[in-house]
Amino acid sequence: MLLGIIGGMGPLATCDFFQKIINITHADKDQEHLHIIIDNNTNIPDRTDYILGKGEDPRIELIRSAIRLENMGADYIAIPCNTAHYFYDDITRYIKVKVLNMIEETALYLKDTCPENKDYLLLATKGTYETNVYDNIFQKFGLNIIEPNDKDKDAIMDWIYEVKSSKFDVTPRDFEILTNKYIKDKDIPAILGCTELSTLADKIDLTIKYIDSMDVLAKRCVELYAHTSTDS
Repeated sequence: MLLGIIGGMGPLATCDFFQKIINITHADKDQEHLHIIIDNNTNIPDRTDYILGKGEDPRIELIRSAIRLENMGADYIAIPCNTAHYFYDDITRYIKVKVLNMIEETALYLKDTCPENKDYLLLATKGTYETNVYDNIFQKFGLNIIEPNDKDKDAIMDWIYEVKSSKFDVTPRDFEILTNKYIKDKDIPAILGCTELSTLADKIDLTIKYIDSMDVLAKRCVELYAHTSTDS
C-alpha cells in the first residue's frame, strides 16, 4: 500500500501527522512501516481566508496535489487539514484514488467507540464553522455539534495561527476555561477539529477530555495498511 498525503496545511501539522502514523505502526524494522509520499504543498492558499471571502481559491493547488500523488501511484490519499475537507468533492472529482475523509472517519470512530455520546464541542477554524462541514457529516450519524460563541472562535483562531508560527503560548488551563463554558458539568468531549490544535495538544499535554481528528485519521491509515498487508 502506498499512502499519499496532501500536506503543507500547515507544514508542522503535516509533520506531526506523519509522526503519529509512525508511532502507532507495529513494526520491528523499516520495511514494516507504511510507504508514504508527502506533497508538502505550501502553495495551497489559506482555506479559511477563501471561505470568508478574503483570500485565493485553494482548490486548484489541492487538486494538483491529489493528481500528483495519484500519478506517483498512491492507493489512498489523506488530507491532514479539517477545513480543506470542505473541498473534498472538488478534489475527488478529478482522481480515481480513494481519498479518506477525516471528518467522516471521526464520526464513524465516535459512533463505534462512544455510542453513549451524542454531543461534541467542536474546536476549529472559522472556515470549518462557516461551512458546517462537521455538522453536515455528523448529522448523518445522529451526532450533534456544539459551536463556541464568536469571541471564543476568535480566540481559537489565534491559537491556530500561533501554532502555524511555531508559537505555543496557550496553556491547558486556557482550554479548560474556554471549553467549560459549553461543557459545564456534562460529559461532553471536545473535538480537535484543526490539525494545528492537534499539534498544540501534544506540545502542552492537554488535560481536557477530547478526540483528536488527526489521531483518528492516522489510525485509519494504519488499519488500511494492516488490512492490505494481510490480504497480500
